[in-house]
Amino acid sequence: MPLYFDHDLSRVGADKLKPMVKLWGGDSKMRKDECIACICAGLKDPQKVQAAISSLASWERSALALIKRMGGVIQFNVLKVGLLACGLHPRRTYSYRDDFIEPLFRRGLILATDSYSPDYFSENYSYSTRLYSDERLLAQVGFPEYAPMEIPHMQAHGEIHFRRTSAVALDVLGMLQAIENMGGLKLTQSGTVRVNDEIKLRKALHWDEQGLDVDGFLFPKPVQAWLGAFRYSDLLEKTGDSQLIIKNSPDHFARRPFREQIYLLLEGFLRSSTWWELPVRNTYLDNDGKGRNQGRLALMLALSALPLNPEVFFSIRDFDQALYNRIGEDFALDYPPRRPFFYGSKTPELQKQELLSWQQKTRTEWLKQEFPWLASAFTTWLYFLGLVELVVEGSQLTGFRLTQIGREIFHPELATVFKPEVHATVSDQPAWIVQPNFDIIVYLDRVNALQLAFLERHAERAHAHKHTAHYRINRESIYRGLECGTTLDQIITTLQTGSQAELSQNIIVELHEWASLREKISLRRNAQLLEFPSAQTLQ
Repeated sequence: MPLYFDHDLSRVGADKLKPMVKLWGGDSKMRKDECIACICAGLKDPQKVQAAISSLASWERSALALIKRMGGVIQFNVLKVGLLACGLHPRRTYSYRDDFIEPLFRRGLILATDSYSPDYFSENYSYSTRLYSDERLLAQVGFPEYAPMEIPHMQAHGEIHFRRTSAVALDVLGMLQAIENMGGLKLTQSGTVRVNDEIKLRKALHWDEQGLDVDGFLFPKPVQAWLGAFRYSDLLEKTGDSQLIIKNSPDHFARRPFREQIYLLLEGFLRSSTWWELPVRNTYLDNDGKGRNQGRLALMLALSALPLNPEVFFSIRDFDQALYNRIGEDFALDYPPRRPFFYGSKTPELQKQELLSWQQKTRTEWLKQEFPWLASAFTTWLYFLGLVELVVEGSQLTGFRLTQIGREIFHPELATVFKPEVHATVSDQPAWIVQPNFDIIVYLDRVNALQLAFLERHAERAHAHKHTAHYRINRESIYRGLECGTTLDQIITTLQTGSQAELSQNIIVELHEWASLREKISLRRNAQLLEFPSAQTLQ
């Protein structure tokens, strides 16, 4: 729901409004009611809004862009860490008040919610402080700006792992189709998916209870991870009877450009807080998920700040150090570090030694806690979505680089530079082979998302490998497809088109037989049942 300043400005003190009005051409001599009228008039004029946005510093525009990305409302610390990850912010003084969030208040760019006054925030309660900006400001804000991250290139030694876009689409469409086949997912009173439905979904997807093996990388509790991402990306919606159902069919999702599919999931994953990247964790660590939300946003922004050279790899250790240099003294997955403050009672030399000791301790704690989480982020959702290629030496992750889709996702401002996507199979070779025993061998380097959506609905997936997937047609899968509205002719034509060859005669005969069995069933949706006390009365 869009938010506007109009209703909150009357609750802002006059002394706070006078600096805010300068952005809209006012001055400090105006009365409170005049300040409010000036600000409201400026926000209603798109040209004045555009001029105000243009007059902002790059870090101020980036702050608004981050608020827009988070849906118009953002946690205090998420905004702070996000700006640090971008590398653009004013010089810090490390005073008792935050150095660059409070100026956004003074400029009238943000107000607070969940507090007794919209012009007040406290860093001591920053986790409960939520900030918002006026929708009319956000409407004219572009993408966040970044200071390029200084990080050396590395020579890739070892195995290079990557995922094809079709493999990603296969897993995502499989999840959507499984939820549709189940008729939705039931929710508990607290709004979480029932454990039994999670188990059914996991079994339908043939995923192990402990985690999913993705090309040798462990993805712990993937059902929990992606249900959260689906919910926050609006792929699922809640019904009146406390169920989660898919908002649109898998076919509808498959027709979207692949970049849009991945962006939706990524943004949903950014907002989700129910899942943890590491298979084993301290149960007292970041139970509310706010630290993970901050970390994921910071990681995405840092990836956007990487040099845009598609050929080079970066060391995971170098990247970790560069990210730490930007956010390490302000971010942790549990409790943010508290930089020591000095009030003149210590000599400059003692202050320097104490600060150095604190910085060394903070870095040691980061390597113990944040670095394993960061490495797991690369081997779980970043790799699962096909955004990164990974370099592995032995069993250790040593490096990475962004894939083409990764560069498109993390640099949407360069979308016109990249080649347009092609959804149809461009290869002259078949996308699959339909064998006489009803098995289908799918070549993932040739198949497109719409074909995968068709197979997920009209066949049973046995297993999938890095380059191929194995499906099997049976009576139940064909019945399911016919119930969804597909005709028998469409099924036969699609199978033939994908294989670029005539189907075996026994397959066509059996498909007709299965379809005819369905036609013998009469399902009456509007009927009345009459009950009689005895057979004599019935007669």
